Amino acid sequence: MHSNVASDDAGRRVTFALSPIVFVIVLLPLFATTIPPLHDYPFHLARMDAIAALTGEVHHPTHYQLGSFLLPNVAMDVAALGLTALLPPLLAGRVFLGIVLLTMLSGTMALHRAIHGRFSPWPLLAAFLMYNWIFLFGFINYLFGVGVMLWSLAVWLRMARSGVAARVLVGSLLALVTMFCHLVAFGLFAVALAGLALTETFSRWRRTGKLAVGAVLIPAVPVGLALALFVALSPTAGEAGQPFLYASWFGWKPLVAYRTLSWPIPWLNVVTFVPLAALLGIAAWRRRLVAAWFMALPIALLGVTFLLMPNNLFGGQYADARLPIAIALVCLATIDIRAVPPRAFAVCAAFAMALLLLRGAVIAGQWRASAPVIAEYRDAFARLPPDATLYVASAEPFPKLAYDSPAEYARWNPPLKHVVSLASIGTDVFVPATFADRTQQPISVLPDDRPMKKLQGDNPFLTPTAESLAEVVAQVRAARKAGVPSGDFLLLLRPKAMTGVLPAGLTQFALGGSFALFRIN
Repeated sequence: MHSNVASDDAGRRVTFALSPIVFVIVLLPLFATTIPPLHDYPFHLARMDAIAALTGEVHHPTHYQLGSFLLPNVAMDVAALGLTALLPPLLAGRVFLGIVLLTMLSGTMALHRAIHGRFSPWPLLAAFLMYNWIFLFGFINYLFGVGVMLWSLAVWLRMARSGVAARVLVGSLLALVTMFCHLVAFGLFAVALAGLALTETFSRWRRTGKLAVGAVLIPAVPVGLALALFVALSPTAGEAGQPFLYASWFGWKPLVAYRTLSWPIPWLNVVTFVPLAALLGIAAWRRRLVAAWFMALPIALLGVTFLLMPNNLFGGQYADARLPIAIALVCLATIDIRAVPPRAFAVCAAFAMALLLLRGAVIAGQWRASAPVIAEYRDAFARLPPDATLYVASAEPFPKLAYDSPAEYARWNPPLKHVVSLASIGTDVFVPATFADRTQQPISVLPDDRPMKKLQGDNPFLTPTAESLAEVVAQVRAARKAGVPSGDFLLLLRPKAMTGVLPAGLTQFALGGSFALFRIN
């Protein structure tokens, strides 16, 4: 290389020196609060607690039973089997979030190392993308799958000169692990392998004039084996007949391509991303920016996959919105900045560290500010009697990614759609809205509780008017078991948005700044 900083030895030393600092900064927000305010996180925690109860790691009754773990969406649930043996569920959840962040960041670094053949501090810039809207959504299993996918691609590239048997064996293991982390992450892995195989085939054809069929078949075997096992063993395979749904708005794809890479603090995105974009622009202008062109086709295929991906897939929402963060990390691993003078590198590194620390501190402050809101809910839940059933309704629409007004944006600060699931942690309270579908999660509701689950579904009832709330109350009463004393409660989110007079049959049990908790008489 052309400078000491860009040399392999210097790059290794700098990378090893900076990585621990960057890792600590990335984890900083996780120390700011007990329960990070992520959209889907409460029901992930509730499932972790239920699994701990079912395996005897914590001791309280539960309304669930264990099902199959052969599901393409079980990373956090599998982690619960080990983490809750050592830690209480709330702490185990934060530890797993930290593992997710570091797996994505280290996976980007590992893929960069495999692509460019050297250690470099530049992929540490991926730290700026760790806190993104997909993380805010709480798509934890998917993001862990993205990290595993990056590591899997790195291992696959490093084994390019290994024997066929070794590549097929290791590739099959990588494909299976990635699939059971998340099906979409596995799909991205398969697409990237296809791009690499086609690139190798075309390259050999240009050199020799012969088609290298083996270059395509070798990665096809692990992918095909993983798919075959999925179809044969996973309960999720039965959901393949569900229709694919696309967003009807033409601007949806460009919006999610931008928004899912950002954090919902606009000024923070500008302050941190604009200087980084300028840095990469200057590097390209000074011809310091290099790219591994053999990754062009895999990245192009990933981009096409994003454009063709439906919004709803196998019953899961926002399937397409998940892809931009994975594509961005692969792109970041594909580029490198070289021949940078030591003084310029030191200035850039110090500036980037300051920006990253600012980003982490602001997000940590935002989370700390939301802690009293979450605590208010937990205090109310702690007053519920044992074996209560807690339904949930919302007088306002749910938070959505395509928000276009300050009122809709405010619903992300913090997102409360699934906060009700916190009520079941450490107690015998049954929350029907907690996700527990045997085709998607490794726990399912006990038979006696299935009518309540069927009534509630996976989301809050939408009750913008008193009349719609009265209908919900009537349905709950009709679903009660004959001869069983009433233990039904209703959490109403954003009650001030509801129009009309509160219906009869509800007794206020607790009141908070953004909720009202009622006993259903």
